[in-house]
Amino acid sequence: MKRILIVSTEKHSGKSLLALAIGRTLQEQGRSIAYMKPISFEVSYSTGEPIDRDADAIRSLLGLDDDLHDIAPVPLEGPLLREAIESGDHGFRTRILEAFARITAGRDVAIIEGRNHLGLGVSAGLSDLDLAGLLNADVLLLTQFDGEEAVDRILCALRLFEEGPRILGVILKDVPMDRSINLVNEVLDSFLASRGAEVLGIIPQDRNLRSVSTDEIARRVGGRVLNETIPEQEVRHFVIGAMGPEASLRRFRRTPELAVITGGDREEVQEAALQAPSLRCLVLTGDHRPTRRILEQANDRSIPVILTGQDAMVTATLCEGMLKRLWVKPGRTLDYAIDYIRFNVDIDRIFEKSADH
Repeated sequence: MKRILIVSTEKHSGKSLLALAIGRTLQEQGRSIAYMKPISFEVSYSTGEPIDRDADAIRSLLGLDDDLHDIAPVPLEGPLLREAIESGDHGFRTRILEAFARITAGRDVAIIEGRNHLGLGVSAGLSDLDLAGLLNADVLLLTQFDGEEAVDRILCALRLFEEGPRILGVILKDVPMDRSINLVNEVLDSFLASRGAEVLGIIPQDRNLRSVSTDEIARRVGGRVLNETIPEQEVRHFVIGAMGPEASLRRFRRTPELAVITGGDREEVQEAALQAPSLRCLVLTGDHRPTRRILEQANDRSIPVILTGQDAMVTATLCEGMLKRLWVKPGRTLDYAIDYIRFNVDIDRIFEKSADH
């Protein structure tokens, strides 16, 4: 069985999406796969117990019938993280190994998603390096391309894995469609290959992949949707409505598929936002409820209104951070993203290079 551990040099780099794209491709080729996320760093308690929503979504999208507790056996956060650091293990390795044995029985390939970023978990002996050794997996490195710094991160990762396990290669993500892509193809490709990091994918920047649903916005900012009967929308831009209504409206009209962040007491800005054809959501801060008239106008246009107790700057920071990752949520955006990854990553080569264990 081939075992592929996907690791990244920075947070929210798209490991889940890459795992999903590889898994779907291999399934279409007639291979049986297992998917595992040994350690979850972000869980939901909506059911009363820690559940990794992304792992659950991938399980469903790949049609796997494995128990979610085996796919994501360790929800390592909060008290569990402290216990792991203090005890050095807390039985997590045994739990991961036993779950891995159950989900991989009779499978051709195991796709394993690493920690939030490379290096995390060293203090507890639960880093990507430790997981690769524990599960006897080859390593696929995913890196956000930002010029020379990306190359430095890749070379540092190669040093980390010098004693093993084996690195299959590197995938460069968000490569600008300017001279950067020529630089990668003409210079960095051979440079990295000569140092043991074959470039197995070059994923150009694509603005179509930057979006977040209004339901996810509400969850992340600790808010609630005031008009819950309105269908959720996809947002690609956030704008703070801090100017006067006329200046705000000019900016709103220039911004496609936007959410406007403004104070719940700024009725004139809210009215201006609701005049913008591209408005997808109103995010109101300070825990000030809007007037009934604003809610009625939003309902008429099917615009979700989210109320949060955070101030505008904190809310804007949280919202912008959401656009730096792709959410594993069934729909048109996810389907497009999967196809985009498959087109730009040499999945056949990844499979060919990975060893049978």
